[in-house]
Amino acid sequence: MAKTTHLIFEILEAEKEKLFQYASYRLHNIRDVEDVLQNLYVKILENPHHFSDIANKRAYLYRIICNECTDVMRTKASVEPLNNDNMSSFDIGDLQPENFEEEFTMINRLLSILPIEQSEVIRLRHHSNLSFQEIADIMDVPLPTAKARYRYGIDKIRNSLKKYNLL
Repeated sequence: MAKTTHLIFEILEAEKEKLFQYASYRLHNIRDVEDVLQNLYVKILENPHHFSDIANKRAYLYRIICNECTDVMRTKASVEPLNNDNMSSFDIGDLQPENFEEEFTMINRLLSILPIEQSEVIRLRHHSNLSFQEIADIMDVPLPTAKARYRYGIDKIRNSLKKYNLL
């Protein structure tokens, strides 16, 4: 039991910064991020033997974080999505953020125009620096599906920006 718990803490320690960053980009609120991370730790430590049986532990951690973030987002108002009504007021200056908060808001507004499956792949790829195989494992989809969701998501963002002469 002690060996299993030690292994769990090693894995969590190695991934904590990326998990924190990923949850931060999803939730926009430090308290929510801390709650989500705490829930992750509790779920893992409540059943350490189950965790030790998981083949891809890193993917499993991200799956839990992804699900926890989705639960939090369901209960809170999301970032105002870009659409035809408010896209025209989206200034090119918004694409050149001056600080982290502006960049964070800009990225979330752009990702909000996408279906959740596509925005999740982009977040996992860029915010957590995961490979497409790891993303496929986390999302429980085939590798080509993860790659296609990424490509379609990026294309939709690019086309939206071009449509409004913002790119």
